[in-house]
Amino acid sequence: MTTIFPAIDLYGGKAVRLRGGSYSDVTVYGDPVDTAKIFADAGAEWVHVVDLNGAENSGDNFDIIEKIASRTALKVQSGGGVRSERRAEELFSAGAERVVIGTICATDPRLTNELLGRFGDRIVCGLDVKDGKVAIRGWKESAGIAPEELGKTLKAAGAKYFLFTDVSRDGMLTGANVKATAALQQKLGACVIASGGVAGQEDIRAIADAGIYGAIIGKAYYEHKIDIKEALDYVRS
Repeated sequence: MTTIFPAIDLYGGKAVRLRGGSYSDVTVYGDPVDTAKIFADAGAEWVHVVDLNGAENSGDNFDIIEKIASRTALKVQSGGGVRSERRAEELFSAGAERVVIGTICATDPRLTNELLGRFGDRIVCGLDVKDGKVAIRGWKESAGIAPEELGKTLKAAGAKYFLFTDVSRDGMLTGANVKATAALQQKLGACVIASGGVAGQEDIRAIADAGIYGAIIGKAYYEHKIDIKEALDYVRS
């Protein structure tokens, strides 16, 4: 069964969305804890939380993550700027069930292996892809490696969960890249979460029907193009 991950991007303590990952194109949606409660009331088990301040080295939103974890029954999967063991520890201490790592997967194999060795399947390896290669450092640079190649290395190091983001589709509501996500999951033989471009219920149906492990729902929810309960009902049926 496909797992639905409604998403909350945090910036300055508020729920926001970036268009195409650009900090110059930000839409503010309000209180993140209230949003998380809506997801929980709809029947979601997980929430995907991205700390955008952490990602750009401008602080953190640990207090908000802690409130989401303590005031709802949601399991929190969170990332954003995890470039050290301490940062991962702080996210876990704030209540995260899983921590997402991104850039270091391609740039710091020693730290990545340490995190996977210590936390096991509580670590999710992010594979952000732009023009067929893994994108790093806020999608501003290319690691020059294909996602399946890096993914196989990470799996050998113990990774069980992957987050595949098609950067060109993120926040654009142009449809999820179901074909590439399903192909990556098959090549890795691991659990892959589809991220970027989910535009409506048809994307959720396609992701679920392809047998993909998970789906991130972000902007489509905030723009009232998808109902979380409806998405949950489909994957559970």
